[in-house]
Amino acid sequence: MSANELLPPACTRLLHEKSRRKLTFSQIAKHLSHDEVWTAALFYGRATPTLKDIQLLADLLNLSAEALEEDFRMAGPPLREVSISGGTDPVVHPFHEAIGLYGPALRSVIVEKFGDGAVCAPSIKVRVEKIPRGKTNDVRLTLDAAYMPYQSW
Repeated sequence: MSANELLPPACTRLLHEKSRRKLTFSQIAKHLSHDEVWTAALFYGRATPTLKDIQLLADLLNLSAEALEEDFRMAGPPLREVSISGGTDPVVHPFHEAIGLYGPALRSVIVEKFGDGAVCAPSIKVRVEKIPRGKTNDVRLTLDAAYMPYQSW
């Protein structure tokens, strides 16, 4: 069974129309005024669209906004259950969770930009930055890695 068979009907319909119309997540994200990874996460059932998002998607993909809204409502809250192994260290756990939640979306965006291939883990370089935000701080991680296309032979 493929991952797409587990998706709510609205997501299956969105992915079908995206493919049929040869659109990228970047193009759809611009139309929605969202980030492309968030947009991909929406298509994979990991984010919640607003009524405005649904209307914009319906217009772009020539779908019924009412039917799309009903499909999202019937699907219930987004699928956010993530199976995480490796403990619950409060520094490491969010990264396991983020990959669990956004892995399918990240993979789709990367494949759209680079083609079918793999991120080369041994080459990953990670930078950590502290971003002041008033009384708290945010963490910015930047990951740079080689991308290796799959070969035909």
